[in-house]
Amino acid sequence: MSTDPAHPITLAFVGYTTPALAPRAAEYEDEVLPLLAEHGARVVYRGRRAGAQDANVPFEVHLLWFPNRASFESYLADGRRTELLARFGEVFTVKHVVELESISVGSFATGLSE
Repeated sequence: MSTDPAHPITLAFVGYTTPALAPRAAEYEDEVLPLLAEHGARVVYRGRRAGAQDANVPFEVHLLWFPNRASFESYLADGRRTELLARFGEVFTVKHVVELESISVGSFATGLSE
């Protein structure tokens, strides 16, 4: 993890929810994620649990990129995000946010297309 506040950061979000809350969780994410662009950030990847997989596996997984820590903090403090949280309530039963460090793929990438 970089201690340089000007250094870009990448976060992984892993959210779990119940079948009953899943539609609401998806709607919340549909509304909150577009706010990232206004903070200079972007969604690198957004995926959702496929098909009828067990509800004990994550419902949504995101990779988010922020140009710097201030961008991330301004997104967290965005009043519209706060309003959405209040309107939707807690839609995830468990959330993990992990700050990632980039590593070289090296030889792991070879042979993937063979």
